Amino acid sequence: MFGVRSRQEAFEREVCIEIDLLRKFHGENAARVAAEKAVRPTNRTLRRKVLEEAARRLAGESAPARKGLINRLLGA
Repeated sequence: MFGVRSRQEAFEREVCIEIDLLRKFHGENAARVAAEKAVRPTNRTLRRKVLEEAARRLAGESAPARKGLINRLLGA
């Protein structure tokens, strides 16, 4: 019910909503505005992560490669 999958789905939903709003209000400048909003010191961690992901997607960057648990533990 509150596992990793549901948190990830909620995060994805928030990012999509944020992207839609940024495109609606700012058009071509949406990626720049998202990046500017992400660095505000009053943002909570989740809000900052949503804005950073929205800025990354709007700029057309690819997602960073995720390391598996074993690779993280072994430092590889």
